[in-house]
Amino acid sequence: MKETIEKTIDNCTGPALTLDCMSAKLEGLPEPPRIFRGIIRPSLGCFFGPSKSGKTTLVENLAFSIAAGLTRFLNDDLNCDNRRVLLVSLEEYYRSRTVRNVRQMEAFTSKYNLDPTWSENVYVVDDSFARYITTEEQWELLDAEIERVKPGFVMIDSVTRTTTDSIEDSAVSTSLMKRFREMAHKHNIALVLIHHSQKMDDRPITIATMAGSRVIGQEMDFMIGVNRSTQNIRYLKDVAYRYWPDDSEFVLKFSIDSNQMIVAEEEVYESDILSSSSTANETFGSDITLQTHFSELTNGDPLILIKTADLYARLVNTGIMTRPTLHAALKRLEKNGIIIKPEKGNYKLNLPS
Repeated sequence: MKETIEKTIDNCTGPALTLDCMSAKLEGLPEPPRIFRGIIRPSLGCFFGPSKSGKTTLVENLAFSIAAGLTRFLNDDLNCDNRRVLLVSLEEYYRSRTVRNVRQMEAFTSKYNLDPTWSENVYVVDDSFARYITTEEQWELLDAEIERVKPGFVMIDSVTRTTTDSIEDSAVSTSLMKRFREMAHKHNIALVLIHHSQKMDDRPITIATMAGSRVIGQEMDFMIGVNRSTQNIRYLKDVAYRYWPDDSEFVLKFSIDSNQMIVAEEEVYESDILSSSSTANETFGSDITLQTHFSELTNGDPLILIKTADLYARLVNTGIMTRPTLHAALKRLEKNGIIIKPEKGNYKLNLPS
């Protein structure tokens, strides 16, 4: 018997309503502004990578560029109608951080011939602000300061300073990300978190290398990787975006000058950077390629099994590598503890528990 659907329902009464009604609600409203690459407002995301890769300095430069009203950053468009930024630094001693920021600010003013009053758009926290945000009182203070300053862009450095519990615990990460997301939408801000990765050792930076529970990555609207090879080559990588393409084959090399200014260099393949860091190892590129494909196939989930047949289809049948090269690379990754082989013909990532 065919089911009869009630016809008297009010299609435009929520919270469940038709897409036409929802579209009508948005009619006339502007598109969420894209600030930089895949960062829109409001949104929640992170710049992540190993220690001393340049994450904080890079985001500070992005924030200063917004505050100064620049229209380009790292060879890409930059646009934020609210030029006020708030930098919440929890890791660094305030005096050292302030000296660096003042040097950066003076360099920006000189390089771009800016009116010195542009610096009034930059807000930072002083030495009275907590070094950890873990209590309700501290979270309320952060929320109150964002409400008072009314920025469009907020950096929090770093995620690990906002909990004393293990971020490997999915319940801890879920609670933490919920707070951040509610904060981003409440204040209509681009909330940028500085986050750490696992030790890289010249591995490609992917979602799988991000520290903490997989929940963190799932909740992010943007994830931008910042890596530094053993040959001291820094680069930025579009790892994942919710609202922007993230399928570029290239990464952007950059350097940091004496004034702590970010200097964009050339776009290259990530494997070229990492392979150049390996001395006389002709197989290094194959290992990097295979590991990258593992991360893409599993999306960083250590429970997902990858069949050898799937790797044949993806790598051998497409001419990326030969069958002997693939098997040799599998053995090396298994020997180095990067993947494990729970049963014949199946592999999976070996991630920290």
